[in-house]
Amino acid sequence: MPPRRRVGTATLPALLVALALLAFACAEEEAPQDRGRNGDGNGGSEDASGMSEAEATEWMLEYTGGTAGEAEGEPYRIGFAHSTGFFPEGDAAADAAVEFVNSELGGVGGRPLELVRCDVDSPQDGASCGARFANDESIDLVVTGLVLQGNADLYGALAGKAAALMSTPLDASDYVTPHAVSYTTGALGAGMGGAVFVNEDLQPETSALVVTDDVAGRGGASVLAPIAEEAGVEVTQVFVPPTATAPEIAAALQAAGADTADVVTLGLFEQGCIAAYDALRSLDLHPTVATTGVCAGDAMRDHVEEVEGGDAPDGWYFVGGSLLADELPEGAQAYLTTIERHGAGDVAHSVAAPLVFDVVVTAAKLVNQVGPDEADFESLDEAVRGFTGPAMLQSGPIECGVPPYVAVCASEVSVARYVDGRWENVRSALNGNPVDISRYLRPGS
Repeated sequence: MPPRRRVGTATLPALLVALALLAFACAEEEAPQDRGRNGDGNGGSEDASGMSEAEATEWMLEYTGGTAGEAEGEPYRIGFAHSTGFFPEGDAAADAAVEFVNSELGGVGGRPLELVRCDVDSPQDGASCGARFANDESIDLVVTGLVLQGNADLYGALAGKAAALMSTPLDASDYVTPHAVSYTTGALGAGMGGAVFVNEDLQPETSALVVTDDVAGRGGASVLAPIAEEAGVEVTQVFVPPTATAPEIAAALQAAGADTADVVTLGLFEQGCIAAYDALRSLDLHPTVATTGVCAGDAMRDHVEEVEGGDAPDGWYFVGGSLLADELPEGAQAYLTTIERHGAGDVAHSVAAPLVFDVVVTAAKLVNQVGPDEADFESLDEAVRGFTGPAMLQSGPIECGVPPYVAVCASEVSVARYVDGRWENVRSALNGNPVDISRYLRPGS
C-alpha cells in the first residue's frame, strides 16, 4: 500500500539538519576494550566513557599516526568552513581537537596544526569562503563542519585547488559533488537507515512520521517513503516548522495518527525533540518511538533529567547512536574522554561536536599520511578519496566515488535504545549487525 502524506507549512529551509546527523557515528568494527564503566583500565584518570586519558591518547596516536608530545615550528594550515552562527558547539569542538592534536599528538608531522576559519552563515558565504581558500597558496586541504548554505559554491570554488573533506553531507548537492567527500552517510543515510531498521526490526503495519519542513527533513523523508512502501508499511507524514512548539507538534502527532500507529518516527532537531517529548506527555501517549541520535543531545538530556530522570525517554530508539550505548567502540570512548579533557565536555553529545572533532582529527591523520612538507592538492586529494577506514566514529567499509552518491563513502548505520535507565546497542558493528544501507546508496554496484 503506498504511504499517505500530509504536508505542513514550509519555513526556514535548510536551517536545521538534525535528520542528517543521525548517521554521524555508527560503531567502529573492532571490539571495545574490556573495562567497566567505573573501572580504570590502564592507569590515569578516567572519563565516564570507560577509557582513561592515557588510553585515549594512545588510541588517537595510533589512529592519526602522530608522535607523542607537543608540536613545534611553522604551523601547517588547513581551511575550516562552518556555520558558526547556527552551531557554535562545532567551534568549541574544533578548538578542543586542535589543542589536543598540537599538545599531545605532535601536531602534523611535528608541526602545529592551524585551522584557517571561515564562517558560512549566508548563501553568499559559501562562494566567498571557497574563493578565499582556493586563492591561499598555503592551503591544500579544506575540512567542513556543518555547512548549511552555499555548499555547491563552496566546493566548486575548491576544484583543482584544495582537497575537501566534509564532516557530513547536508545539502542535496553535497551527495553528488565531485569536489568533496564525507566518511558519514548524512541525511539520506538517516532516512534510509531509519526506514530499514523500522521495517526489519519493528515490523509495523502503520507508522506516524513527524519531520521538519526543511531541505534536510524533506530529503530524508523522501527516501523513507519508497523503502516503507517496499515493506508494505502505511506511513502518514506530517511536516512541521523547524521552530515548532510542543502544542504544534502535538497537533502534528494527532494528525499523523500517533495514537494508533505501531511506530512513531521523529525527524526533528534537538529543540523539536524536546517539544515532541513534551507533546507526547501532554497527550498521554506512550508509543514506540524511533528517532535520531540528535534527540539524545545535551539539551534533551538535561530536559529529560529534570522532568523524569535519566538520559533519554524510556524505550525510545535512536538511529546513529554509538556515542549513546553503555558499550562503546574505542573510537567513541577516546572521543568522549579527550573532548572532556580539553574543555568541551559540555557539548560532547551536541549535533556538531562529534562530527567536527572527528573531521579535524582525521585531517591530521591524512596530512600525517602524506607528510606536511610533501603535501599538495594532488597528494591530499588522493589520500582523502583513497581512505578506506577504519574511521574514528563510523563503522564499516569506507569507499568513495561510487555512483550515484559519489561523495558519500560510508554505508552503515547503528541503533541504540535507552530502556530502564541503561543504553543498549540494538543494531551495531559491535554486535555484528549494523544497518547496512549500501543497496540504497549504491544501487547496482
